[in-house]
Amino acid sequence: MKRAYFFNLKSGLILAFILIFISGNIYAQNIVVKGHIRDVNQEPLAGVTVRVKGTAVGTITDVDGNYTISNVSSTDILEVSFVGMHTQEILVGNQNTINVTMQEEVSSLDELIVVGYGTMRKSDLTGSVVRVEMKSKENQANVNLLQTLAGTSAGVNIEGRGGAGGQPSFSVRGQTSLSASNTPLIVLDGIIYNGSISDINVNDVESIDILKDASAASVYGSRSANGVMLITTKKGASDKPSVTFDMYYGYQDIANNPMRVMNADEFATRLVDWSHQNLVYKWYGTNPTSVQGRPVRPDVTDRDLVATYLKTQEEKDNYLAGRSIDWVDEVLQIAPMQNYNLSLSGKSGDKVNYFVSGSYTDVEGVQLNDKYQRFTLRSNLTSDVNDWLTLSVNTTYSYTDNSGQPASLANARVASPLVNNYIGESSYDIFLGGELFQPYPLVYTKIDNSNIRNQIHLIGSANIKVPWIEGLSNEVNYSNRYTNTNNNTYHNYNTPSGSSNRGLATKVPSQSRDWVFNNIVTYLRTFGDHQINSTLLFSSEGRYGDGSNLSASGFDNQTLGYNNMGLGEVATVSSSAWEESSLAYMARLNYTFQSKYMVTGTIRRDAFSGFAEGNKWATFPSLSLAWVFTEEPFIQDLMPFYGKLRASYGKNGNQGVGRYSSMSRMNTRYYVFDQTTAIGLYPSTLGNAGLSWETTGSYNIGVDFGFLDNRIAGSIDVYTAKTEDVLVRRQLPNAAGYPNVWANIGGIDNKGIEFEIRSLNVNSNHLRWETSFVFSLNRDKITRLYGGENDSDIGNQWFIGEPISAIYDYEMAGGVWTEEEFFNREIPLKGWYPGQFRYVDQNKDSLINPDHDRKVIGYAAPSYRFSINNTLTYKNFTFNFLINSVQGGSKYYMADNAENITPRFYMQHRMNNSAINPYWRPEAPTTNTTGIYNNPPQQSGVYQSRSFVRLQDVTLTYRLSKNILKTLGIEGCQVYISSKNPYVWTKWQGWDPESGRSDTPLMKNIIAGLRLNL
Repeated sequence: MKRAYFFNLKSGLILAFILIFISGNIYAQNIVVKGHIRDVNQEPLAGVTVRVKGTAVGTITDVDGNYTISNVSSTDILEVSFVGMHTQEILVGNQNTINVTMQEEVSSLDELIVVGYGTMRKSDLTGSVVRVEMKSKENQANVNLLQTLAGTSAGVNIEGRGGAGGQPSFSVRGQTSLSASNTPLIVLDGIIYNGSISDINVNDVESIDILKDASAASVYGSRSANGVMLITTKKGASDKPSVTFDMYYGYQDIANNPMRVMNADEFATRLVDWSHQNLVYKWYGTNPTSVQGRPVRPDVTDRDLVATYLKTQEEKDNYLAGRSIDWVDEVLQIAPMQNYNLSLSGKSGDKVNYFVSGSYTDVEGVQLNDKYQRFTLRSNLTSDVNDWLTLSVNTTYSYTDNSGQPASLANARVASPLVNNYIGESSYDIFLGGELFQPYPLVYTKIDNSNIRNQIHLIGSANIKVPWIEGLSNEVNYSNRYTNTNNNTYHNYNTPSGSSNRGLATKVPSQSRDWVFNNIVTYLRTFGDHQINSTLLFSSEGRYGDGSNLSASGFDNQTLGYNNMGLGEVATVSSSAWEESSLAYMARLNYTFQSKYMVTGTIRRDAFSGFAEGNKWATFPSLSLAWVFTEEPFIQDLMPFYGKLRASYGKNGNQGVGRYSSMSRMNTRYYVFDQTTAIGLYPSTLGNAGLSWETTGSYNIGVDFGFLDNRIAGSIDVYTAKTEDVLVRRQLPNAAGYPNVWANIGGIDNKGIEFEIRSLNVNSNHLRWETSFVFSLNRDKITRLYGGENDSDIGNQWFIGEPISAIYDYEMAGGVWTEEEFFNREIPLKGWYPGQFRYVDQNKDSLINPDHDRKVIGYAAPSYRFSINNTLTYKNFTFNFLINSVQGGSKYYMADNAENITPRFYMQHRMNNSAINPYWRPEAPTTNTTGIYNNPPQQSGVYQSRSFVRLQDVTLTYRLSKNILKTLGIEGCQVYISSKNPYVWTKWQGWDPESGRSDTPLMKNIIAGLRLNL
């Protein structure tokens, strides 16, 4: 049993019930035994059953973990048991006081796992399902729920994103589609959730179950090809009201990296070298045979001489006066972050269960003016009206403020450090030095922007247990989510867009609503050695919305900005509306015999309005088998351990092409007709009446195991998937009049292996050490594109027989050409000189051209992933750290990093450059960079491995002792410090390997927090 489940049960059992068994035997002895029961943290356990083994004589512990039991014989054995703990047996002997420390199980096969439209015992699962308990994540600075999943489960791939409100990229078991969505389906409290996951408060979530293989996910058929994430929010647990308050405050900064740009001296010296190398390359054109006669590099120690190479008087004056500015430093900050969460939960007798919470999050990013605020309210209410009817209502409100546009790190990287400094002044140069390619890096902070989203989400359900048929129940649930977004912006005269338009205002309001209705019939019954768990489903969904785009320019009066767009001289208006719907039927049957043979069969039929008539419906079947082979007598005699073999096959669908994709659509265009402006209609997209479902069929074989009473437990899964009728946005020739069209063409193979192991390394009275290790490897391959055996789509870099993430470019031969090779006529390529990258001449024609010399040189996808998590508990202290890694190798996990590691190909003499590596010079050659004056006949990206090992989470928690809590009059108190992404080991020479070339870097943070239970 996992930690979160144990703690919830502990609090829920504090005053829940009394189980006192009256012995049927009369004992001659009348020994009274007393004692207390505690967990490994020496916290008292309430509700623990203490009984005389083999009898009905027993009691349970009170709120302080104390118990008293009478009518005990010295020869009796006390049996101490509690859900989620190892049962202990103790001989009474001559003891009158027996104190017990309960040991938690590493895992519990009786744990209930959410499997979609119901729950199943973990021991009865036949598919690949993984659970993440949020209890272990509660003291981390996770602003977005997806951050909690990074490195926690094999096959669940989270890729961090920068920015104050950045949402990580999320996938399960790799990519199965080319153009359609690869995002997993999100299900919140049993209802498909179409909103943003960033609107969900992390502190409201109890657990996350992820359905990975086709058999587990097939209950969601049409939208489950990319996996399913089931989110379960918290409910009341204790019999008395429980108030929890949690807060943290901290700071964020850029994760460690080697990135820096040239300072003033380097910037100026580079211009000298640019001019010098210009002359050198002209000299190379005369075909010299030695260095004799090579232009001499000017004396860069002569500041007056260097100043003459600067392009503007402004730069010359500042250089000679020693004035400079670090623009990267100016646009970045150490950013504050804070979070507050308050909840009230509990039960009212056996009839009402309630959980109410509110949270406030305020986070800033490392780029100035990058801000994110979120406010949430949640109410979960469940009432057992009588023995056969249960009603529940879950209501959520979220307010998200992403207002403001951050300072541009991209502009800061190229800006001259020798321009005038107007930071903090009302008047400034919109373009530094008057040059259009150097926008003022802080100019976007001057834009007035309001970007606010409001969301209300309501879920209501009624569960009826049919009184006259044991095990039969019917649940009807309904969800309705409304989202309203207003994104308003005003660009004043002192911004690039505003200056060219005399002020520019835009208002982009939009709203959407989606509803889901489910009718679920469940029959769960045990007949001796046989158990049946069957589900029938009818589901209907509707989604619709509308939006407008208002724009005005030419403002003589800027005071009101976007609040009075009527002041603009030129106005344009556009609007849109959309609607789509889905319908589904599903049947699932799970049969278990003797708790060791299991079979689950599912069939689901879906319809989606986005496909053309005749192609709206599709059927998705699945079958999975499981065998607990360690329950067989011939294996039990060998050694005591747990083992279950699983096998499954299923089909899932992908409808992720969006609405109206099968239809040709029209757009509007303004034109002048007879002295008036008229509006015309023209076809903007080409429809495809044959567009239909993308289908993925997959096999999964897995083994679950546990040794040493489950102190070592884990699983191994091997899977393969084949996607057919792949939805592709096919490029069309210009003569067609349309850029592309959606079509079902192509095929993809996907395969991989996953391994998870958890261990309880030490479990003594004061010290507990738990470890988990996760490993996953995934490979995909395009098997078919447009029909031909050797089809390729160079524009999208898709090639038959290659992974989807193939990188198509010139192949580096290693290093740069040297002067020695040039003078000796050893450069076999025409027009190439020293200081330029070596490329492989694939067809040996002494030329490098795009038609014959490019090839697949690597892949953007990772080779494999792994993570190691350790939790150590000593008395009242808990220390947790997670190491997460994504690795390349064999040319995997590559990305173009040319802008950071070598002089840029474009405007080298004006834009600032990275200073990570020195550039090539004739008198100081390098092997990994080009010259600052670099104009080769062809150029490619410069690819580096993004492999990294990251210390992702570190948390130290201290829990106040029971005595102190009694003195303070509170139930619990924790203080903690935590850091996310404090350090990364990598050879990637950029802001961060996980975010790659992005100019919104991944951040590290450190927080201090307090958690109170009243």
